[in-house]
Amino acid sequence: MSSMSNNQQNLPSDNQSESEERRHTCPSKHALWAQLSVVQQASVSSMYNYGYALSFIRTENAEMNVVMTLNEAVIVINEEGDIDTHANIQIRK
Repeated sequence: MSSMSNNQQNLPSDNQSESEERRHTCPSKHALWAQLSVVQQASVSSMYNYGYALSFIRTENAEMNVVMTLNEAVIVINEEGDIDTHANIQIRK
C-alpha cells in the first residue's frame, strides 16, 4: 500500500498542466533547430546576425511559432518564416 502512495507522489497533480511540466526541461538549441521548417531555419539564421537567440518553440492551435529574444526584445517567426517584431507574447521570467 505504501508503494502505491509513493508512486502517486511522483505523478503531476491534476492542477499542473503538461506545459507546466515541460518548462522544467530545456531542450538544446540543436534539438529546437531540428524541429524547424526550412523557411523557419532561414529566418532564424537571419535574426542570429542581429544578435537574437532562439529561446523556445510554442505550438498553439497546431501552429508552431519560434520565439527569439534579444535582451528584452521578443520576435516570433511563424510557420511560413514571417518575422513578427511586434509580437504580443508573454514570456515568464
